[in-house]
Amino acid sequence: MPGGQAVVLVRFDEVPREFEAEWNRWYDDTHIPARLALPGFIAARRFAAYEGEAGYLTLYELENADAVASEAYRELKRKELSRPADSFEARTLNLPGFRRDVYRQVYPDTGYETPDTEYLFVVGHDIPANREEEFTAWYNTEHIPAMLRVPGFVTARRLKMTPPLSPESGAQSSSPQFLTLYDLADRNAVESDRFLRDRNSPWTSWVRSWYTRRLRIKAQRISRMLVPLRHAAVS
Repeated sequence: MPGGQAVVLVRFDEVPREFEAEWNRWYDDTHIPARLALPGFIAARRFAAYEGEAGYLTLYELENADAVASEAYRELKRKELSRPADSFEARTLNLPGFRRDVYRQVYPDTGYETPDTEYLFVVGHDIPANREEEFTAWYNTEHIPAMLRVPGFVTARRLKMTPPLSPESGAQSSSPQFLTLYDLADRNAVESDRFLRDRNSPWTSWVRSWYTRRLRIKAQRISRMLVPLRHAAVS
């Protein structure tokens, strides 16, 4: 599955049970396809979180962050914002814990191919501005290689939040500055003895003394879509 140089991460804490099933159908059948028809949108994956600071996640793959600054995207947002209060568009914006943020890829620095894996492990951090160089060196040269040696870890990807966008982009700002996305073949990989051992080191202890972890989410994929639309629902 192709990836892009940027992503939109959408998070919801929960969806009311009285319309959750219908909302999920609308999200897969209407909401996501409307975006994948726009320039710059490549693919989308949806996840249900089973641990952490979210209930549902959506990851949109973008050619680059300009996709959410295009006139086509702004027009779609204007139309959705004009819908009545009982529409799914309006109710979605008011769901608990709703966040929508745009991130650009900073690792790897080559093209990214999203594997056909079922689980996602999301970690988000804030760091002091003067620590970014060391944070990057630690993550790229020690931590990610160690994690990718853990059975069940398939890929790792790091992203940094884009500068503030226009209100029409819908981006929120109360989210972590940096994200790491791990695609997992096994949901138990993040509980294994190997993971618990290899995530620690003297350098890691030092970095942990000054970063702030904002997110730690474990989630299972529930659907994915590509452009052209090829939808694969996951039971």
